[in-house]
Amino acid sequence: MRKQATRPDRRRKVALFMGLTDTYEHGIARGVARYARTREDWDLFGYGWMFRPLEALEYWDGDGIIARVESRRDADRLAALGIPLVDVAGAYLRPGFLRVANDDRATGVRAGSYLQACGFRCFAFCGVRGVFWSAQRREGFRQSVRQACPRVQVFEESLAWWESLQNSEHLGEWLSALPCPAGIFACNDTAGLKLAEMARKLGLAVPGELAILGVDNEDILCELASPSLSSIPLDCESIGYRAAELLAGVLARSSGSRGGVRAGASARARARASDAAPILVPPGEVVERDSTRVFACDDPLVAEAVHRIRSRARDGANLAELLAGLPASRRSLELRFRRATGRTMHEELVRARLDAAKALLRSTDQAVAHVARGSGFGTVQRFHEVFLRQVGLSPARYRRDRRRPA
Repeated sequence: MRKQATRPDRRRKVALFMGLTDTYEHGIARGVARYARTREDWDLFGYGWMFRPLEALEYWDGDGIIARVESRRDADRLAALGIPLVDVAGAYLRPGFLRVANDDRATGVRAGSYLQACGFRCFAFCGVRGVFWSAQRREGFRQSVRQACPRVQVFEESLAWWESLQNSEHLGEWLSALPCPAGIFACNDTAGLKLAEMARKLGLAVPGELAILGVDNEDILCELASPSLSSIPLDCESIGYRAAELLAGVLARSSGSRGGVRAGASARARARASDAAPILVPPGEVVERDSTRVFACDDPLVAEAVHRIRSRARDGANLAELLAGLPASRRSLELRFRRATGRTMHEELVRARLDAAKALLRSTDQAVAHVARGSGFGTVQRFHEVFLRQVGLSPARYRRDRRRPA
């Protein structure tokens, strides 16, 4: 990758204000570092051995900051520095801060669509009280499920409470009062894990009575949970890259004489940031694990048919093979299936295979022919035809569009 030509006497000091304690921050840092490698004039400061030290921020003589602003105290502290800042959290909106963040409303919509496809008609949301990103996920979720469930049950607590081992008695009371089966959207994986643990203590089956979907896809935590936790991954590396790119543009416009950013130019840049629309990065597709591997349905025969189709879609078996042994005629089962799901069994099989194919295209570099076989399609030609018709893109274009920015 060719580095951008810059004057050697105008180095930029950029701080990364976050602790690098979780998957979200690791992804942001990777994106920022990837952008910084395209520059010859950026020095990164932060916490830990991999950065130039960022100890007393108030006395740091820098040009710009990329920050995960998680409290009003930090927002006040950072705003007082008077230098350009890009917020990558979206917890507390502050005039003068630029923002590059996950599209949280779209994340809520995705969660609602997914849980509805699991057959649920009763929904609940668990979130963090008083922070913008959680509220956006809640409202997107409500919007998505409104037709099926006009009233979503909501439980909200502080972020510190979700992350602590504090008594969860009121969470248990809330869970016990939910009508089952219910699909629960947890605003992040931390909340999802706490929910799953409380359900276990109460003897509520997950995913039988409650299905739980988180956000962040902290893969080690999600895989080791019992049951393993389904989650929506966020494209943190793209958020970090675009945040750095945005900050570079602001610094370029406001640069002045030696010594960095002119005070007047910096103030004007912050004023423009007040009116700038945020850059929102779309979330990834749901990574399904055991906590949502269920189809909620009053008809046990339909539920079994859905389970067989989804669990064996990639085998390449046809419907007759998948449904062999079920105590109903094909026509009777088809009518019951359509009444319960709104889809034919063939549509369900194609949908399951497409989901598998999209996951392989996003997460591997396998050739398209291998993806076609690995997701259960009989031929590459058939795979191309179905993918283009259903998704609106060729498999290769879908893969390119979901790659991180170069």
